[in-house]
Amino acid sequence: MNISLLFADQEFKLMLQERMKDHLQVELDGRTYDVSVDFFSPDEFLLKIDDRVYDVIVSPNSNAYTVCIYGKNIYVNKKSALQLIGRTGPHAARREIKTSMPGRVIKLLVSLGDHVNEGEAVLILEAMKMQNEIKSPQPGKVTCIGTEPGKSVEAGALLFVIE
Repeated sequence: MNISLLFADQEFKLMLQERMKDHLQVELDGRTYDVSVDFFSPDEFLLKIDDRVYDVIVSPNSNAYTVCIYGKNIYVNKKSALQLIGRTGPHAARREIKTSMPGRVIKLLVSLGDHVNEGEAVLILEAMKMQNEIKSPQPGKVTCIGTEPGKSVEAGALLFVIE
């Protein structure tokens, strides 16, 4: 399988071949790596690349992932193919932002009716003992806020709407 990743505005092309369950051969820039994974939970795993082992924790939110490797956080934005090529999709007019995991709202950073830019933080959500900025996936006006500071939210709960 061939995939392309965009990281820090640079495109990386990977060729993946599954060797056995949870074991891949990955080719990147002409180099080949043996990669295996042992899952502790859906969000935490040991990643072995050649002879190096990495403890990895992935925390998803509505428009990004926080990837923690040995205490260092890397933020990976989720973008559709249309967003990557600079176009908006058919549902870009209204976006309901929901949480993907239970947590507690720490702080609202905007008010109802405020205009926000794409990537601007709207609220801070604490989940799995980590505070995550939940950002707007597009520019627009905050037309609904479905929670308030101090409130606990379940997975799938509406956080806010951008139009």
